[in-house]
Amino acid sequence: MIARSYLYVPADSPEKLAKAATLGADALIVDFEDSVPIENKDIARRLFVEWIETYNGKSQVWVRINSGAIDEDLAHLKSEKIHGIVVPKATVENVQYVSNTVTIEVRISALIESAASILNCLNIARVKKVDFLQIGQLDLRAELGLSADSRSNTLQYALSLLVLASAAAGIEQPIAPMYRDFKNLEGLSSSCLQFKEDGFFGSSCIHPKQIEVINNIFSTSENELQDARDVISALDGGKSVV
Repeated sequence: MIARSYLYVPADSPEKLAKAATLGADALIVDFEDSVPIENKDIARRLFVEWIETYNGKSQVWVRINSGAIDEDLAHLKSEKIHGIVVPKATVENVQYVSNTVTIEVRISALIESAASILNCLNIARVKKVDFLQIGQLDLRAELGLSADSRSNTLQYALSLLVLASAAAGIEQPIAPMYRDFKNLEGLSSSCLQFKEDGFFGSSCIHPKQIEVINNIFSTSENELQDARDVISALDGGKSVV
């Protein structure tokens, strides 16, 4: 299943981990990185191992590791219940390292957060096991000197490169970045619709309130399914295979 909603869950919170699978997200991104203070990194890893052992939810489980502690994090990712790994501050080198080093069958999402990696995103997308790309807007905006909320032409160009690179590499469409104002569901809806039109599929999120909006917008409508059937039928010489 291609996930529509990816809910970030801090790995050092047993309460949030326990509740996460009941919230309706297609996928969970259990976070070892930004949402976990440095002093809690070891606790987060231990809690994750305990949680995943008993996990029986339907949501995919992804883990965002720390770019500066890849080996320490991968050492705790042994469960076959893990669907994928999110590599932050992605470069060809660190994504390739994770792909070569991880000992379980998983997919990889590259979280691209720098100008250099934006310009190299096609090579990142072509690394073995990479399933889809994401963009880390906060770090990228800071590097480029962009304001916190504007969708400037520069940022739009970066987003477009992710879409083009994904198609060229033959991987899934990139997912939209999280919408930070979780109370503004109307704004979230408008943002998701725009990203969908721009070639993204699905979105990360930081609050359970956002899940339903994201799932609804990135669900495939009956009209869209029929259009796909018509295209396949035409390519098949009039004989539909759907």
